[in-house]
Amino acid sequence: MTVYGKANLRGGLSNFVGPIVAAAPPSVAGIQGSSRMRSVPVANPVVESAPAFNMDTINAMSGGSNAYAFGKEVTGTNSGVMYGNPHEPWDGVQRFYQFHLTMPGELDVMGAAQQGQPFPNIGFNKDVAWSHTVSTAKRFTLYQLSLVDGDPLKYNYTNSAGVTEQRDIETVPVTIQLPNNQTQVHNIYVSQYGPMLAVNLLNGQLPAWGANNLAYTIRDAASENPRALNQWRSMNKATSVEDLVDRMQSVLGLGFVNTIATDRNGKALYADISTVPNVTKAKLEACSSAASGPFLGALIASDLPALNGSTAACEWGVDTDSPQAGIFGRSNLPFLIRDDYVANSNDSYWLSNLEQPLTGFSPLLRRRLAPFLGATPAAGVPLLMRSRMGLVQIQDRFSNKDNLGGTNFNLNNMQKVVYGNRSYVAELVLDDVLADCRANASMPLTGGSTIDATNACNILSNWDRRNNLESKGAHVFREFWRNVDFNETTDTIFSVKFDAKDPVNTPRGLIISADTRTALGDSIKFFQDKNIALDASLSDLQYIVDASKNDERIAMHGGFGREGVFNVAETRGTSANDGANYLINFGPTYMQSVTFDSAGPVAEALLGYSQASDTTRPFHRDQSRRYSAKEWIRLPFNANDVSKQAIGNKIQLKE
Repeated sequence: MTVYGKANLRGGLSNFVGPIVAAAPPSVAGIQGSSRMRSVPVANPVVESAPAFNMDTINAMSGGSNAYAFGKEVTGTNSGVMYGNPHEPWDGVQRFYQFHLTMPGELDVMGAAQQGQPFPNIGFNKDVAWSHTVSTAKRFTLYQLSLVDGDPLKYNYTNSAGVTEQRDIETVPVTIQLPNNQTQVHNIYVSQYGPMLAVNLLNGQLPAWGANNLAYTIRDAASENPRALNQWRSMNKATSVEDLVDRMQSVLGLGFVNTIATDRNGKALYADISTVPNVTKAKLEACSSAASGPFLGALIASDLPALNGSTAACEWGVDTDSPQAGIFGRSNLPFLIRDDYVANSNDSYWLSNLEQPLTGFSPLLRRRLAPFLGATPAAGVPLLMRSRMGLVQIQDRFSNKDNLGGTNFNLNNMQKVVYGNRSYVAELVLDDVLADCRANASMPLTGGSTIDATNACNILSNWDRRNNLESKGAHVFREFWRNVDFNETTDTIFSVKFDAKDPVNTPRGLIISADTRTALGDSIKFFQDKNIALDASLSDLQYIVDASKNDERIAMHGGFGREGVFNVAETRGTSANDGANYLINFGPTYMQSVTFDSAGPVAEALLGYSQASDTTRPFHRDQSRRYSAKEWIRLPFNANDVSKQAIGNKIQLKE
């Protein structure tokens, strides 16, 4: 339970450990009343203009995943086809491992889970296959407390009977074990909602505890959810996508993920049935109004849901069909079952299918908050580039624009599609960049000089606009786009603005400016300074190492999600901006492609970093080599196939 509980906090509390630990009241002795407390300017807070912390920094949101599910209308059979790939860290407790779990009469399921979790998080049984992507839904809200004059450990609260009370902020000593049998005791402060926050550490424009007679605290829905283990155990038993939906709605135990699934009956499912604070549009607007001061609105502008904590009217609501107080119940959470397709690449529930957009749910389920508030809320905001790529790939398959033959999705051509490594951003903007380059190849540099981009632009014009091993010039475009000041869910750098009626094709038309020209010039100089050929193949630069074979390089295809590459393979950490060594440590995780025939599931899968983290084991990089070669492994499921392919000795476990 502890392992699942910790994992659930990825969408909330675990991202606020620093501000929670740092939260401390001002000295009581130094406070005589609100007039003596330090205040900060409140006329025009600028939290939204340059936030030091926003939803993009949330652990779960900084990950990424892709999933497709295709129904019988587009598979050419009576069964569904699905693909899933959670882009997760390759090290630590979030590392996936593969296994086949059989409990006679209870379970027969295969897939992968994170370390220490006994039931597959992503997998398939004889009837259903599913995967997860990170949901955009908020899992927490901040609360603004109105402090009692002269006492920073008390706040005013008007209860449901209309009576104003003074409530305590509790001091909780926490003992921390240190090396050499040493310990340290640190106080954590807790309101009725949850831990107190040093909210000024999220952004310096926000008030410290006590300033303006305010303090801030956080409530996390996932921290109140003990049902994750039961949820996946139940999902593992699903017999159809309809049954899967019912099991998710009944338990409501998923912490921060969407579910994409298909079944042997040819249905495709998208669902964001997970723990979401019960905060409606009306409540969010009323409880963050200007009457509560400017800071709540500023927090919401930076996509951090924040409410007035001084009144019971702003407590989370209660749905009668929810197993947990304070979260939305089954009737207020989105799902869609189709016979054609659903897709998700970490965007909101809105466009899992272009023919049937989902609308009408709380803004807390969206990536951004402000556009969905007010009298005329937006229908949508620009999709992530990777989401647009995912939907374009579907359209191109239906029209055979991808030249793979036919117009259906099957296991084979779906695998080719997801390994196609197209760069959607290149398809979107490179022609604009090259036209500008042909007109004037002298590109400015950040330092003030210029550089001749003629050779680089010739290379980019011949680039296949993919991130395959043989692709030449992909690295130059990657660094160019990394230099462009671009927020994926805005349209500020495009001449054709976002249109909710045409979300796949808008925004478009890169606005060529001094900034974009400098971005290209800097990318060229970046590689010239490192003596790296502008026409180098991606395989020369992007790889992992096999420590068991003297750090032999294994070239890795795939690209960065920000470039609109569906098949994410990224470098994070110290070498993220090296350029000379895209040492992959994030991206391809448990990739499964599944369909069904009369005998049961037909599954081909790969674990991008391989099963064994121990470099001395034979299975340390074997699947990574398969990935490099764009191969898949057919997974045995029935008892006979398992017996034929078994390696090693069978271990019999007893109670």
